[in-house]
Amino acid sequence: MVSSLLEVSRSVSRRLIEAGRVIGPHGRRVKPAERVDAGSLLWIGDPPDRRIRPEPVDFEVVYEDEHLAVVVKPDGVITHPGNAAPSQTGTLAAGLLHRYPQIEGVGLPGRWGIVHRLDRATSGLMVTALSELAYRELGDALRRREVKRRYLALVHGEMEAATGAVEAPLGPDPRRRGKRAVVAGGKYALTRYRTAGSRDDPPLSLLEVELETGRTHQIRVHLASIGRPVVGDRLYGARPDPLGAGRMWLHAFQLEFRHPADPSLQMQHHSPLPPDLGRRIVGLTGG
Repeated sequence: MVSSLLEVSRSVSRRLIEAGRVIGPHGRRVKPAERVDAGSLLWIGDPPDRRIRPEPVDFEVVYEDEHLAVVVKPDGVITHPGNAAPSQTGTLAAGLLHRYPQIEGVGLPGRWGIVHRLDRATSGLMVTALSELAYRELGDALRRREVKRRYLALVHGEMEAATGAVEAPLGPDPRRRGKRAVVAGGKYALTRYRTAGSRDDPPLSLLEVELETGRTHQIRVHLASIGRPVVGDRLYGARPDPLGAGRMWLHAFQLEFRHPADPSLQMQHHSPLPPDLGRRIVGLTGG
């Protein structure tokens, strides 16, 4: 189970378990031969024995109730501290705990309330859980691919078709640590896109992108794999930004899901492009 989650060998996963670095429900270390129920939360890495400190972090709230909050993560803000840097400050997780102290204990240590994440350089909508019920139900909905996440991405080049999809397995890049790549035997991943605008000099395309799966760096890797990297993506694009935004052109603009406490209530939220991006694409044809 751990080996498949981390895409490592069984011997490596066993060493992680024996070293006490796989934490199960209620903070208890998982044993090597132990069976874990489907849907259980696991922490893999250094034991989560530190507390995240609440901090005032600037982010927009577009909706909130007793069970959840839909927020807009700004560009440059890390969603939650990583295992490699557990003492990171200024994260969205710290800001959420500052605004909603009741979320402590909801989910996993260091990332209370967070059910999905955005990359540091990606801005946009995230739904966060404020109750155990919401955390459980939203997590299940994500696993069932019932949460619709749509992005706006400006890419280099002209798209050959107005609509399309990239279906290619993703996994760790065997040549560079920290990157993902299209690899044989990787996890199934599907990204759909629609051209929303374009310009000729230089050729750029504005895409509406929808995730069918939620792999790490999925949009960025899939678009780069077809020769259309996201503008401003230094990790997978490495091309100058002709519009000079100084950031990556990827924004989660729409989020759609059923309310975890009332499945009859369909939630849909929008977030327009941030001003630093929006004012630079006014002249895009069709945009």
